[in-house]
Amino acid sequence: MSDLISARLVPLNALLLRAAEKHGRRLDRAAEARKVRETDSLTWVPDGITGDPLALVDRLEEHVAGAFRPKGGTTIAQHMIVKMPDSIPTETDSEAYAAMLIAVHFAQETFGGQAVFAARIDRDEKSTNNVDLFLAPIYDKSDKKAPGGSKKAVSMTRHLKLLAEKHGFDVKRARSAKASKQSQGKALQSAFADYLMRHGFRALRGKPKTASGSDWDSPEIYGAKRDREATEKARQLLQDELQANIERSKELDTRERGLDERAASIVKVENEIAERLAVVQKQEAAARDREIDLDARDTKLHTKELLVRERHVDLNSRANEIEADREAAATDRSKAVAELEQAKKFAQKANDDRELLELAVKSAQDREKIAANKIARSMARERGLEIAEDRLKRKENEAIIALAEAERERQLAQQDRSKARELLFELLQMTQPIRDMVKRVAAAIGLNREALLAQGGAEAEKAAKSPEMQRIYALGEANGISDDHPDGFADLAKLQDRGPSR
Repeated sequence: MSDLISARLVPLNALLLRAAEKHGRRLDRAAEARKVRETDSLTWVPDGITGDPLALVDRLEEHVAGAFRPKGGTTIAQHMIVKMPDSIPTETDSEAYAAMLIAVHFAQETFGGQAVFAARIDRDEKSTNNVDLFLAPIYDKSDKKAPGGSKKAVSMTRHLKLLAEKHGFDVKRARSAKASKQSQGKALQSAFADYLMRHGFRALRGKPKTASGSDWDSPEIYGAKRDREATEKARQLLQDELQANIERSKELDTRERGLDERAASIVKVENEIAERLAVVQKQEAAARDREIDLDARDTKLHTKELLVRERHVDLNSRANEIEADREAAATDRSKAVAELEQAKKFAQKANDDRELLELAVKSAQDREKIAANKIARSMARERGLEIAEDRLKRKENEAIIALAEAERERQLAQQDRSKARELLFELLQMTQPIRDMVKRVAAAIGLNREALLAQGGAEAEKAAKSPEMQRIYALGEANGISDDHPDGFADLAKLQDRGPSR
């Protein structure tokens, strides 16, 4: 039972956040490789959130909606990986959920109260006390232009720097950005241990790091190292057995000279095996060098792990075969020929294994290239979407400008129509005396036609029937002014208040 704890942060860009979401849904190779039981993960989201807890991209956008987000950086969230001590039980679902809430409360308290937008504890892996938290810390940023003098803003470093200073680290005078991050990581480890002990749990912080770089191994890397150690032991055992076989060959040579040629053949085959073992040792040394980069190549880890295990099984089987050869040689010298044939088969098998290993390495390299091409195509599609969005925004701006211009043209047309109506009204006023005269002539046309014609009525009647007056009457009727209404030209205010027609 161990009370050791750990808490570390991994910055996430958009691509890594989507990969973390895929892992949470158990859709990647790492999830398949780690699965030891069929059990669903337990999840947590803030109160009031009803969306899918595993949809990390959506939960992040919902969490930071309306908050100021600094431009220029690629980190959009933090992945906090917490190992709980064995003093906090996680055997049952209720115990595991309570342990996850402890980790969530620690993160919220440490990062300002508005940091965690999703959390998960996996139940299908061998280890059941690891909690995954996803953070985007929000704080009140001073802004004189904002209401109340502050605004909501997202920061990935502010709370960590404050935490480091609280634990005695001088972040501002750090030798480099890397040293500053190391001091922040140390402060986070100490803060988590202090938090657990403050709440009555047994917790033990590990020894502070003295070397730079990450000292954390994923479950796959840890397993690979264990398999490599087992392979090394098997290789050493095989080498010892090979040396014993060489000694036995020498003894057979001294006991019976008639087997000189056969013994020489055995020695030759054994030398070839030793050379191939040297090649295998060099390949294992290269594999150890590649383990330094395994953190960045988790997608290949499953394949390499299978190769290591297959090689381990093959070495064990070869060791068993050599042991059987040794017992046969001890019981009967006449089986030397059989030993020779067995050694040849073993040599052929070692050669076949080497070729299979080379094919596996080549296949892994091809898959790496395919994955890189897929990532490049995905990035190209994302850039295409951004260009399409820019084009759509430009079209929208052009449409808004066109609508504004159309509105201005409509207003100008209304103004021109109003002016035309005013001019028409003035023209009708100017012709009012003629219209009055026409009415009088029409009233007296039956009885006093001759007298009126003698007094100038003929000119008035002619003027009233002229084309110019007919056009004036038509314009008046088109705008709602008629001689049939007794107040057609009486109320000037009504015509002015009527406004432009639509």
